[in-house]
Amino acid sequence: MMEREGRLLIEGRLRHGKIRFDGDGISEVTLDEVQDGSSTGPVIAPGFIDLHVHGFGGADPLDNLPAMAMALARVGTTAFLPTLFPAHPETLGLQVQALDGERVVLRKGEGARVLGTHLEGPFINPLAAGALPASDLATPSVQALSQILGPAMGDGRGVGTITLAPELPGTLDLIAECKRLGIRTSLGHSVANGQQAVAGFEQGATGVTHLFNAMTGIHHRDPGLAGEAITRGGMFAEIIGDLVHVKEHAIQIALAARGPKNLCLVSDALQGAGTGCEVFHSHGRQHLVQDGAAYYPPESEGAEPQLAGSASSQLQLVRNLVACGVVSLEEALTMASEAPARALGLSHRLGSLTKGYAADLLILEGPQLNLAETFVNGRSQLRAQRY
Repeated sequence: MMEREGRLLIEGRLRHGKIRFDGDGISEVTLDEVQDGSSTGPVIAPGFIDLHVHGFGGADPLDNLPAMAMALARVGTTAFLPTLFPAHPETLGLQVQALDGERVVLRKGEGARVLGTHLEGPFINPLAAGALPASDLATPSVQALSQILGPAMGDGRGVGTITLAPELPGTLDLIAECKRLGIRTSLGHSVANGQQAVAGFEQGATGVTHLFNAMTGIHHRDPGLAGEAITRGGMFAEIIGDLVHVKEHAIQIALAARGPKNLCLVSDALQGAGTGCEVFHSHGRQHLVQDGAAYYPPESEGAEPQLAGSASSQLQLVRNLVACGVVSLEEALTMASEAPARALGLSHRLGSLTKGYAADLLILEGPQLNLAETFVNGRSQLRAQRY
Protein backbone atom coordinates (compact mmCIF):
# COMPACT_ATOMS: atom_id res chain seq x y z
CA MET A 1 0.00 0.00 0.00
CA MET A 2 1.21 3.50 -0.84
CA GLU A 3 0.39 6.68 1.04
CA ARG A 4 0.89 10.33 0.09
CA GLU A 5 0.12 13.45 2.12
CA GLY A 6 -0.46 16.96 0.85
CA ARG A 7 -3.07 19.28 -0.59
CA LEU A 8 -5.64 17.06 -2.30
CA LEU A 9 -8.00 18.30 -4.98
CA ILE A 10 -11.39 17.31 -3.58
CA GLU A 11 -14.58 18.58 -5.24
CA GLY A 12 -12.76 21.48 -6.83
CA ARG A 13 -10.95 22.59 -3.67
CA LEU A 14 -7.46 21.92 -2.33
CA ARG A 15 -7.76 20.36 1.10
CA HIS A 16 -4.99 18.97 3.29
CA GLY A 17 -5.12 15.23 3.79
CA LYS A 18 -3.76 11.80 2.97
CA ILE A 19 -4.49 9.40 0.16
CA ARG A 20 -3.79 5.68 0.19
CA PHE A 21 -3.88 3.35 -2.76
CA ASP A 22 -3.44 -0.37 -2.90
CA GLY A 23 -2.99 -2.09 -6.23
CA ASP A 24 -4.74 -0.19 -8.98
CA GLY A 25 -7.36 1.61 -6.87
CA ILE A 26 -7.67 4.32 -4.23
CA SER A 27 -8.37 2.63 -0.92
CA GLU A 28 -8.75 5.60 1.43
CA VAL A 29 -8.88 9.41 1.45
CA THR A 30 -8.56 11.16 4.80
CA LEU A 31 -8.99 14.92 5.08
CA ASP A 32 -7.56 17.11 7.81
CA GLU A 33 -10.38 19.30 9.07
CA VAL A 34 -7.92 21.65 10.78
CA GLN A 35 -5.56 22.41 7.93
CA ASP A 36 -6.90 23.64 4.61
CA GLY A 37 -5.52 23.85 1.06
CA SER A 38 -3.30 26.81 1.95
CA SER A 39 -1.11 24.56 4.10
CA THR A 40 2.32 23.50 2.94
CA GLY A 41 2.98 20.26 1.16
CA PRO A 42 2.71 19.01 -2.41
CA VAL A 43 -0.41 19.28 -4.50
CA ILE A 44 -2.04 15.91 -5.16
CA ALA A 45 -4.38 15.96 -8.14
CA PRO A 46 -6.24 13.40 -10.23
CA GLY A 47 -4.33 12.38 -13.33
CA PHE A 48 -4.89 14.61 -16.33
CA ILE A 49 -7.02 13.38 -19.24
CA ASP A 50 -6.35 14.80 -22.71
CA LEU A 51 -9.30 14.58 -25.10
CA HIS A 52 -7.35 15.99 -28.03
CA VAL A 53 -3.69 15.16 -28.62
CA HIS A 54 -2.11 14.27 -31.98
CA GLY A 55 1.32 13.28 -30.68
CA PHE A 56 3.89 13.85 -27.98
CA GLY A 57 7.52 13.20 -27.17
CA GLY A 58 8.47 12.62 -30.80
CA ALA A 59 5.79 9.94 -31.29
CA ASP A 60 2.37 9.96 -32.87
CA PRO A 61 -0.43 7.40 -32.59
CA LEU A 62 0.11 5.69 -35.94
CA ASP A 63 3.88 5.40 -35.66
CA ASN A 64 4.40 4.52 -32.00
CA LEU A 65 1.40 4.65 -29.69
CA PRO A 66 3.25 2.99 -26.73
CA ALA A 67 6.01 5.63 -26.85
CA MET A 68 3.40 8.38 -26.98
CA ALA A 69 1.61 6.87 -23.96
CA MET A 70 4.85 6.72 -21.99
CA ALA A 71 5.84 10.26 -22.91
CA LEU A 72 2.47 11.63 -21.84
CA ALA A 73 2.53 9.78 -18.50
CA ARG A 74 5.89 11.34 -17.75
CA VAL A 75 4.37 14.81 -18.00
CA GLY A 76 1.26 14.12 -15.96
CA THR A 77 -1.29 13.04 -18.56
CA THR A 78 -2.52 9.67 -17.32
CA ALA A 79 -5.21 9.04 -19.96
CA PHE A 80 -5.82 10.34 -23.46
CA LEU A 81 -7.62 10.04 -26.76
CA PRO A 82 -5.04 9.74 -29.58
CA THR A 83 -6.35 12.12 -32.20
CA LEU A 84 -6.11 11.41 -35.91
CA PHE A 85 -6.04 13.83 -38.82
CA PRO A 86 -8.64 13.46 -41.60
CA ALA A 87 -8.17 10.80 -44.24
CA HIS A 88 -10.31 8.89 -46.70
CA PRO A 89 -12.89 6.91 -44.69
CA GLU A 90 -11.50 3.55 -45.79
CA THR A 91 -7.97 4.62 -44.78
CA LEU A 92 -9.24 5.89 -41.42
CA GLY A 93 -10.94 2.56 -40.89
CA LEU A 94 -7.65 0.72 -41.22
CA GLN A 95 -5.94 3.23 -38.93
CA VAL A 96 -8.48 3.00 -36.11
CA GLN A 97 -8.55 -0.79 -36.37
CA ALA A 98 -4.77 -0.87 -35.89
CA LEU A 99 -4.94 1.59 -32.99
CA ASP A 100 -7.63 -0.44 -31.28
CA GLY A 101 -5.34 -3.46 -31.36
CA GLU A 102 -2.52 -1.40 -29.88
CA ARG A 103 -4.84 -0.13 -27.17
CA VAL A 104 -5.59 -3.67 -26.02
CA VAL A 105 -1.86 -4.39 -25.69
CA LEU A 106 -1.27 -1.16 -23.76
CA ARG A 107 -3.82 -2.10 -21.11
CA LYS A 108 -1.16 -4.44 -19.73
CA GLY A 109 1.79 -2.13 -20.21
CA GLU A 110 3.20 1.14 -18.92
CA GLY A 111 2.19 4.67 -19.76
CA ALA A 112 -1.02 6.64 -19.95
CA ARG A 113 -4.35 4.94 -20.57
CA VAL A 114 -5.68 5.00 -24.12
CA LEU A 115 -9.40 5.70 -23.80
CA GLY A 116 -10.30 5.40 -27.47
CA THR A 117 -9.54 7.28 -30.65
CA HIS A 118 -10.61 10.83 -31.48
CA LEU A 119 -11.22 11.47 -35.18
CA GLU A 120 -10.84 15.16 -36.01
CA GLY A 121 -12.75 14.82 -39.26
CA PRO A 122 -13.11 13.86 -42.04
CA PHE A 123 -16.71 15.17 -41.83
CA ILE A 124 -15.77 18.80 -41.27
CA ASN A 125 -16.29 21.95 -43.30
CA PRO A 126 -13.46 22.74 -45.74
CA LEU A 127 -14.16 26.44 -45.13
CA ALA A 128 -13.07 25.93 -41.52
CA ALA A 129 -10.43 23.22 -41.98
CA GLY A 130 -7.71 25.41 -40.51
CA ALA A 131 -4.47 23.44 -40.37
CA LEU A 132 -6.19 20.19 -41.35
CA PRO A 133 -5.71 19.03 -44.96
CA ALA A 134 -8.85 20.00 -46.87
CA SER A 135 -8.01 17.47 -49.58
CA ASP A 136 -8.58 14.61 -47.11
CA LEU A 137 -12.10 15.59 -46.07
CA ALA A 138 -15.17 13.50 -46.91
CA THR A 139 -18.85 14.09 -47.51
CA PRO A 140 -20.91 12.99 -44.47
CA SER A 141 -22.81 9.76 -45.09
CA VAL A 142 -23.67 6.64 -43.13
CA GLN A 143 -21.82 4.63 -45.78
CA ALA A 144 -18.63 6.64 -45.19
CA LEU A 145 -19.07 6.23 -41.45
CA SER A 146 -19.38 2.46 -41.88
CA GLN A 147 -16.08 2.41 -43.77
CA ILE A 148 -14.44 3.92 -40.70
CA LEU A 149 -16.19 1.92 -37.99
CA GLY A 150 -16.19 -1.45 -39.70
CA PRO A 151 -18.66 -4.12 -40.80
CA ALA A 152 -22.06 -3.65 -39.14
CA MET A 153 -20.20 -0.96 -37.17
CA GLY A 154 -19.60 -3.55 -34.39
CA ASP A 155 -17.72 -1.98 -31.50
CA GLY A 156 -16.69 1.03 -33.57
CA ARG A 157 -13.06 -0.11 -33.66
CA GLY A 158 -12.34 1.80 -30.50
CA VAL A 159 -13.46 5.20 -31.78
CA GLY A 160 -14.46 7.33 -28.81
CA THR A 161 -15.11 10.76 -30.32
CA ILE A 162 -15.73 12.14 -33.81
CA THR A 163 -15.50 15.86 -34.59
CA LEU A 164 -17.88 16.99 -37.33
CA ALA A 165 -19.56 20.10 -38.71
CA PRO A 166 -23.33 20.16 -38.09
CA GLU A 167 -24.18 22.42 -41.05
CA LEU A 168 -23.03 19.92 -43.69
CA PRO A 169 -25.77 17.87 -45.39
CA GLY A 170 -25.89 14.41 -43.85
CA THR A 171 -24.13 15.31 -40.60
CA LEU A 172 -27.23 15.18 -38.42
CA ASP A 173 -27.83 11.60 -39.56
CA LEU A 174 -24.24 10.74 -38.55
CA ILE A 175 -24.70 12.31 -35.11
CA ALA A 176 -27.81 10.22 -34.56
CA GLU A 177 -26.06 7.05 -35.75
CA CYS A 178 -23.06 7.70 -33.52
CA LYS A 179 -25.35 8.24 -30.55
CA ARG A 180 -26.99 4.89 -31.28
CA LEU A 181 -23.57 3.25 -31.35
CA GLY A 182 -22.40 4.93 -28.14
CA ILE A 183 -19.81 7.12 -29.89
CA ARG A 184 -19.44 10.68 -28.64
CA THR A 185 -19.73 13.47 -31.22
CA SER A 186 -18.17 16.90 -30.92
CA LEU A 187 -18.93 19.93 -33.10
CA GLY A 188 -16.01 21.75 -34.65
CA HIS A 189 -14.18 22.96 -37.76
CA SER A 190 -17.50 24.50 -38.66
CA VAL A 191 -19.14 27.63 -40.03
CA ALA A 192 -22.46 26.74 -38.40
CA ASN A 193 -24.76 29.52 -37.31
CA GLY A 194 -26.49 29.30 -33.96
CA GLN A 195 -29.53 27.47 -35.32
CA GLN A 196 -27.39 24.84 -37.03
CA ALA A 197 -25.32 24.37 -33.89
CA VAL A 198 -28.47 23.87 -31.82
CA ALA A 199 -29.65 21.23 -34.32
CA GLY A 200 -26.40 19.34 -33.80
CA PHE A 201 -26.75 19.40 -30.04
CA GLU A 202 -30.41 18.41 -30.15
CA GLN A 203 -29.51 15.47 -32.39
CA GLY A 204 -27.07 14.17 -29.77
CA ALA A 205 -23.72 15.98 -29.97
CA THR A 206 -22.28 16.48 -26.49
CA GLY A 207 -18.97 18.23 -27.18
CA VAL A 208 -17.29 21.16 -28.89
CA THR A 209 -13.80 20.79 -30.33
CA HIS A 210 -11.24 23.46 -29.34
CA LEU A 211 -13.69 26.21 -28.46
CA PHE A 212 -13.28 29.47 -30.44
CA ASN A 213 -10.81 27.92 -32.91
CA ALA A 214 -11.99 27.01 -36.43
CA MET A 215 -15.62 27.94 -35.78
CA THR A 216 -18.07 30.80 -36.04
CA GLY A 217 -17.62 33.33 -33.26
CA ILE A 218 -20.18 35.13 -31.16
CA HIS A 219 -22.29 37.86 -32.77
CA HIS A 220 -24.93 39.83 -30.94
CA ARG A 221 -27.62 38.73 -33.40
CA ASP A 222 -26.37 35.19 -33.89
CA PRO A 223 -24.48 33.36 -31.15
CA GLY A 224 -22.81 31.03 -33.66
CA LEU A 225 -21.28 27.74 -32.60
CA ALA A 226 -19.01 29.40 -30.03
CA GLY A 227 -21.91 31.22 -28.40
CA GLU A 228 -24.03 28.08 -28.16
CA ALA A 229 -21.01 26.19 -26.83
CA ILE A 230 -20.45 28.45 -23.84
CA THR A 231 -24.11 28.74 -22.84
CA ARG A 232 -25.67 25.36 -23.52
CA GLY A 233 -26.05 22.90 -20.66
CA GLY A 234 -25.39 19.19 -20.85
CA MET A 235 -22.30 19.43 -23.03
CA PHE A 236 -18.56 19.88 -22.65
CA ALA A 237 -16.24 22.22 -24.52
CA GLU A 238 -12.54 21.68 -25.14
CA ILE A 239 -10.26 24.68 -24.85
CA ILE A 240 -6.56 24.94 -25.74
CA GLY A 241 -4.84 26.74 -22.87
CA ASP A 242 -1.53 27.80 -24.41
CA LEU A 243 -2.70 31.46 -24.51
CA VAL A 244 -1.88 31.48 -28.23
CA HIS A 245 -4.89 29.63 -29.63
CA VAL A 246 -7.19 31.46 -27.19
CA LYS A 247 -6.30 34.63 -25.36
CA GLU A 248 -6.75 35.27 -21.65
CA HIS A 249 -10.07 37.12 -21.67
CA ALA A 250 -11.74 34.60 -23.96
CA ILE A 251 -10.72 31.77 -21.62
CA GLN A 252 -12.12 33.71 -18.68
CA ILE A 253 -15.40 34.31 -20.53
CA ALA A 254 -15.72 30.59 -21.27
CA LEU A 255 -14.85 29.66 -17.70
CA ALA A 256 -17.35 32.13 -16.25
CA ALA A 257 -20.09 30.75 -18.51
CA ARG A 258 -19.36 27.03 -18.26
CA GLY A 259 -17.50 26.56 -14.99
CA PRO A 260 -14.38 24.39 -14.61
CA LYS A 261 -16.32 21.10 -14.53
CA ASN A 262 -17.67 21.66 -18.04
CA LEU A 263 -14.61 23.16 -19.74
CA CYS A 264 -11.96 20.62 -20.72
CA LEU A 265 -8.33 21.71 -20.94
CA VAL A 266 -6.78 20.02 -23.97
CA SER A 267 -3.32 20.27 -25.47
CA ASP A 268 -3.99 19.68 -29.19
CA ALA A 269 -0.28 18.79 -29.10
CA LEU A 270 1.64 17.52 -32.12
CA GLN A 271 4.42 14.95 -32.02
CA GLY A 272 7.17 17.54 -31.57
CA ALA A 273 5.69 18.60 -28.23
CA GLY A 274 7.78 17.57 -25.25
CA THR A 275 10.98 17.17 -27.26
CA GLY A 276 12.38 20.68 -26.81
CA CYS A 277 12.77 20.98 -30.59
CA GLU A 278 12.26 24.36 -32.22
CA VAL A 279 11.65 22.69 -35.58
CA PHE A 280 10.03 19.30 -36.25
CA HIS A 281 8.32 17.45 -39.08
CA SER A 282 4.88 15.88 -38.84
CA HIS A 283 2.55 14.54 -41.53
CA GLY A 284 4.99 15.56 -44.20
CA ARG A 285 5.21 19.19 -43.14
CA GLN A 286 7.72 21.30 -41.27
CA HIS A 287 6.59 22.91 -38.01
CA LEU A 288 8.10 25.80 -36.09
CA VAL A 289 7.70 26.06 -32.31
CA GLN A 290 7.18 29.41 -30.64
CA ASP A 291 5.64 30.27 -27.25
CA GLY A 292 4.38 26.73 -26.74
CA ALA A 293 2.54 26.57 -30.06
CA ALA A 294 3.40 24.96 -33.40
CA TYR A 295 3.15 26.76 -36.73
CA TYR A 296 3.48 25.95 -40.40
CA PRO A 297 6.22 28.18 -41.88
CA PRO A 298 5.11 31.13 -44.05
CA GLU A 299 4.25 29.99 -47.56
CA SER A 300 5.72 33.10 -49.15
CA GLU A 301 7.89 36.06 -48.29
CA GLY A 302 6.01 38.50 -46.09
CA ALA A 303 3.29 35.98 -45.22
CA GLU A 304 2.44 35.00 -41.66
CA PRO A 305 3.09 31.49 -40.26
CA GLN A 306 -0.09 29.42 -39.85
CA LEU A 307 -1.06 28.13 -36.42
CA ALA A 308 -1.03 24.32 -36.67
CA GLY A 309 -1.38 23.03 -33.11
CA SER A 310 0.25 23.05 -29.72
CA ALA A 311 3.72 22.14 -28.52
CA SER A 312 2.70 22.02 -24.85
CA SER A 313 1.60 19.34 -22.40
CA GLN A 314 -1.49 19.72 -20.25
CA LEU A 315 0.75 20.34 -17.25
CA GLN A 316 2.49 23.19 -19.06
CA LEU A 317 -0.92 24.67 -19.85
CA VAL A 318 -1.93 24.46 -16.19
CA ARG A 319 1.28 26.15 -15.10
CA ASN A 320 0.93 28.93 -17.66
CA LEU A 321 -2.72 29.65 -16.93
CA VAL A 322 -2.13 29.77 -13.18
CA ALA A 323 1.08 31.80 -13.41
CA CYS A 324 -0.66 34.41 -15.58
CA GLY A 325 -3.63 34.61 -13.21
CA VAL A 326 -6.08 33.54 -15.90
CA VAL A 327 -7.57 30.79 -13.71
CA SER A 328 -6.99 29.53 -10.19
CA LEU A 329 -4.95 26.41 -9.53
CA GLU A 330 -8.08 24.55 -8.44
CA GLU A 331 -9.89 25.53 -11.62
CA ALA A 332 -7.01 24.54 -13.89
CA LEU A 333 -6.59 21.15 -12.22
CA THR A 334 -10.33 20.48 -12.48
CA MET A 335 -10.38 21.45 -16.17
CA ALA A 336 -7.54 18.99 -16.86
CA SER A 337 -8.95 16.05 -14.88
CA GLU A 338 -12.56 16.00 -13.71
CA ALA A 339 -14.05 17.88 -16.67
CA PRO A 340 -12.70 15.51 -19.36
CA ALA A 341 -13.67 12.48 -17.28
CA ARG A 342 -17.21 13.84 -17.13
CA ALA A 343 -17.18 14.55 -20.86
CA LEU A 344 -16.34 10.92 -21.61
CA GLY A 345 -18.85 9.51 -19.13
CA LEU A 346 -16.01 8.12 -17.00
CA SER A 347 -16.48 10.24 -13.89
CA HIS A 348 -17.43 7.11 -11.95
CA ARG A 349 -13.83 5.87 -12.01
CA LEU A 350 -11.50 8.60 -13.33
CA GLY A 351 -10.87 12.30 -12.70
CA SER A 352 -11.38 12.31 -8.94
CA LEU A 353 -9.50 11.42 -5.75
CA THR A 354 -12.25 9.19 -4.42
CA LYS A 355 -12.20 5.83 -2.67
CA GLY A 356 -12.71 3.04 -5.19
CA TYR A 357 -11.58 5.11 -8.17
CA ALA A 358 -8.54 4.26 -10.27
CA ALA A 359 -5.25 5.28 -8.67
CA ASP A 360 -4.34 7.76 -11.41
CA LEU A 361 -2.80 10.80 -9.76
CA LEU A 362 -0.07 13.42 -9.83
CA ILE A 363 2.20 14.82 -7.14
CA LEU A 364 3.18 18.45 -7.86
CA GLU A 365 5.76 20.25 -5.76
CA GLY A 366 6.53 23.90 -5.09
CA PRO A 367 5.20 27.11 -6.64
CA GLN A 368 6.45 25.99 -10.07
CA LEU A 369 4.28 22.85 -9.85
CA ASN A 370 7.18 20.52 -10.57
CA LEU A 371 6.02 17.00 -11.31
CA ALA A 372 7.44 14.69 -8.66
CA GLU A 373 5.40 11.55 -9.38
CA THR A 374 2.79 10.25 -11.76
CA PHE A 375 0.75 7.15 -10.96
CA VAL A 376 -1.36 5.18 -13.42
CA ASN A 377 -3.28 2.28 -11.94
CA GLY A 378 -1.23 2.79 -8.78
CA ARG A 379 2.06 2.29 -10.60
CA SER A 380 4.66 5.03 -10.63
CA GLN A 381 5.55 6.27 -14.09
CA LEU A 382 8.59 8.30 -13.06
CA ARG A 383 10.88 8.59 -10.08
CA ALA A 384 13.57 11.06 -9.08
CA GLN A 385 12.79 13.22 -12.09
CA ARG A 386 11.48 16.77 -12.33
CA TYR A 387 9.42 18.13 -15.21
